Amino acid sequence: MEIHHLRYFLAVARELNFTRAARALNMSVPPLSQRIRDLERELGEPLFDRSTHHTRLSEAGEALLPLAESVVSGFDAIPVRMRTRDQRADVRLAIPDVLNPAHRRQLSESIRALDGSYRFTLRQMPSLGMESALLSNSLDLAVSHLGTSDDRLSTIVLYREPLGAVVDASRFPDRTSLTLADLRGFQYLQGPRHWDLGSRRAEQLAAKGVLVDPEAQFSDVSGLLIFLRSTKSFTLAPVESATALALDPNECAVLPIDDLVATLTTFLIRRTADTRLDPVVEVLRHARVPD
Repeated sequence: MEIHHLRYFLAVARELNFTRAARALNMSVPPLSQRIRDLERELGEPLFDRSTHHTRLSEAGEALLPLAESVVSGFDAIPVRMRTRDQRADVRLAIPDVLNPAHRRQLSESIRALDGSYRFTLRQMPSLGMESALLSNSLDLAVSHLGTSDDRLSTIVLYREPLGAVVDASRFPDRTSLTLADLRGFQYLQGPRHWDLGSRRAEQLAAKGVLVDPEAQFSDVSGLLIFLRSTKSFTLAPVESATALALDPNECAVLPIDDLVATLTTFLIRRTADTRLDPVVEVLRHARVPD
C-alpha cells in the first residue's frame, strides 16, 4: 500500500462516482478502478458496493475512511511542520539563590526578548556549584556571585551591590545606617554557604571587635529571625536583595554600614570557547543593576 492508493480511495469516497473521481484526479477511469482493486486485494475486503446505478462505501470502506483521511492529512502536513518546527537554540542558564530585584526583572525581560531565537532552561542553584557545572557542560551560562580564575571560563562583572547589617528591629530604632563601632560586641551570624560568600569577611569583622563563632550559623530565614530576636547578633545581606526586602520591617532592619566596604558582586560566566551564545551574552550583560 502506498499513499497514492489512499488518495485514490478518498477521491472515490468523496465523489461516490468513479468517473467524477477520475476527472478530479486528472486520470482515466480504468487505472483508477485498478488502483482501488489493488487496495481491496491488499486489505482483503471490498471498499465499495458497485452497481450500474450507484457506488457506495462498504462497511470496510466506512471503517477505512477516517483512517485514510488521518494518514493523508498527516502526510501532507509534513513539509509545513518541518518548516515551522521549533528551531531555537537551547540555552541552559543557572541563576543564584539571592538576586537583586531590579536585576531579576531585567534578566526576565531579556530572556523573554530572546525567546524567538533561543529556548531557555533555567536552573536555580548555589553559586558555589556553577563553575563545575559549566566545565562539565551541564550548563551553558551562569549568573553567579562568585567569579572564576579558570581560563576555560570567561567572567563578566554585571554589578556590585553594597551589603548591610541585618539586625533585630528593636536594636537601633530610627537609625538609617550603622558604623562598625555600633556592632562591637555583637555576634556575626554566618549564613548558609551559598549565601555567605565572603571567606575573609569574618576575619575582618573580628578585627573590629565583632564576635565571631563558627558555630553561629543559620540555614534559612526562620533560623536567622530566631537568632536576631534571641541574641545580640547580626548578619550581612545585600541591602536591596529580595531576601532583605522580604523581611518584615517590624522584625528586622537592614542598615548600611558607613565605614565597612562590603559588596556582593554578580557575574555572568560562560565557557570561553562556546561562541555560539555570543548574542545571548551580549543581551544578558546589559541586564544589570544601574550603577
